[in-house]
Amino acid sequence: MNGVVIIDTTLMVLLIVGSASRNYISRHKRLGSYTVDDFEMLGLIVAEFSEIVLLPHILTEVSGIARQIGYPARAEIQSVLRTLIATCAEIPVQSIDGAQRDEFERLGLTDAVLLHFCAMDVNGIGPTLLTSDTELADSARSLGYSVIDYKREFQSG
Repeated sequence: MNGVVIIDTTLMVLLIVGSASRNYISRHKRLGSYTVDDFEMLGLIVAEFSEIVLLPHILTEVSGIARQIGYPARAEIQSVLRTLIATCAEIPVQSIDGAQRDEFERLGLTDAVLLHFCAMDVNGIGPTLLTSDTELADSARSLGYSVIDYKREFQSG
């Protein structure tokens, strides 16, 4: 694949935590259903894309969730997140763009913003949504957006 990928909160947390240390995956409060194999598969999927695009909504959630582990792991994870933020493109999407979508009531703000972003072109290319949220994946697919449903297609757990 080419093009850009937008990664949902849970998979971004897995990517950040696993990049800090594979050992942190099993220790992290929010990654109980994920394994090192899941992290490695996620890395292979992401490597197929030319760019990861970040959204402020996702970064805010990731920053709070990724920190849910003790020191020194927390400091290492935050360092990986800082590096990702410095090296990837961040595209702001206004909250009102998500709140005005029909999916807002059912999926919440962050997922509605993700769907809004999926409707946008990034350098002339529609982004691919990589998510572990089956309801979000189904919504994206029904709208004709490019989506990878990690839970259905790849999760080993």
